[in-house]
Amino acid sequence: MSSEPMMIRAEGLGKCYRVYERPEDRLKQSVVARWRGLRGQPPPQYYREFWALREVSLELRRGETLGIIGRNGSGKSTLLQMLCGTLAPTTGRVETGGRIAALLELGAGFNPEFTGRENVYLNGSVLGLTQAEVDARFERIAAFADIGTFIDQPVKTYSSGMYVRLAFAVAVNVDADVLVVDEALAVGDMYFQAKCMAHIQRLIDDGVSLLFVSHDVGAVKSVCQRALYLDRGQPVALGETAGVVEAYYSARVQAERAARPTPEAASPELPAQDLFDPADLEAQAEFARRADFQRIRNGQAEFLDVRLTDLDGQPLECVEFGQTVVLRMLFRANQAIALAGMAYHVRDRTGYDIIYSDTEIESRPITDLRAGQVVQTDWRFTVRLREGDYSIAAMLSIPENLEIAQVDVCDFVPIALAFKVVRGETLPLHAACHWQNEVAHRTLEGEA
Repeated sequence: MSSEPMMIRAEGLGKCYRVYERPEDRLKQSVVARWRGLRGQPPPQYYREFWALREVSLELRRGETLGIIGRNGSGKSTLLQMLCGTLAPTTGRVETGGRIAALLELGAGFNPEFTGRENVYLNGSVLGLTQAEVDARFERIAAFADIGTFIDQPVKTYSSGMYVRLAFAVAVNVDADVLVVDEALAVGDMYFQAKCMAHIQRLIDDGVSLLFVSHDVGAVKSVCQRALYLDRGQPVALGETAGVVEAYYSARVQAERAARPTPEAASPELPAQDLFDPADLEAQAEFARRADFQRIRNGQAEFLDVRLTDLDGQPLECVEFGQTVVLRMLFRANQAIALAGMAYHVRDRTGYDIIYSDTEIESRPITDLRAGQVVQTDWRFTVRLREGDYSIAAMLSIPENLEIAQVDVCDFVPIALAFKVVRGETLPLHAACHWQNEVAHRTLEGEA
């Protein structure tokens, strides 16, 4: 249990809205219900209840980062508004400690008639800063927003990008204890997003807590230690980010599969082939146990084994930087398949995707499979990753429309294997990975 002080604690949070089918029902509810209440009679109900959020509990301590994921309408923004105190819960309670700076929906907290400068002072006062404290921070805020002379123009003339630049600049420069970010960064340009993420990481390193909502699960994986997955206002999973993201991904795939019929698949026995010797049956049984975490299968085809080996075929758990290895995948088609695709992700210890490839990118499609046929695929590559712990996720699918990345997932194994990269005799790597370069030097005479 962390000894850091609690910044946010929520218990049993719920938010219910009254939905009236007709305008007159609202009047009836107000008048008739009040009249009957005065007479001591039970009030009628001319509305139906809609629960935007129900029974959500969470804790956030100093320096912790919590991502909130879910599809549109799952209650993410409603939850953040209640945690920030801008929306009253119907049930449950929220306890907060310290100053909370929130970057919620675009332009929230700005007066459109005020200039950018005036809104900086307005937001600062709302967050508890004195005018002198805002004065001391103003140049830093303006420099971060980088909107030039527009700082003295009404914000109603701003583009969406300028809105979020100024709002973010204020939120991260008021010495908040908790920073809350809700999708707003999605409207910024790539440079500004990178700038924001770098600044968020510095704040985390300084002990600021973060609540982060994004549809970009890669960003959630890279930033957040823990995650909460909401679906239709209900909490589905809360825990370490990698596991929660896999639960979210699994639910999406299963929902898409349920929306269309799946042909019944036969389950033939594995035919005798010389791809692996009999001793490898034990390895395949071990793979089945290892692959069980959040695995998704539809029965049309399935992995039998995924392993990492050296060039002599010996299994590897530890790889030196610069070593060439083979990722070997064995799968079985349980029915005839005209075209299949295979992919792998190399992920770091946080679950963030570092390397990706698939048979379409490599122009090596798998075609004309018979029911019961077993295929072995070898991927050969040189490992140029920073030293550390990694895992490989494997996916087998039937392409449907690759232009929009639509596939029917036959088998997805989030953790097919794990391995460690060590530096060996090379110099340290100061980024996630290294790719092959061609370097040329040229000596120029005289001054440039």
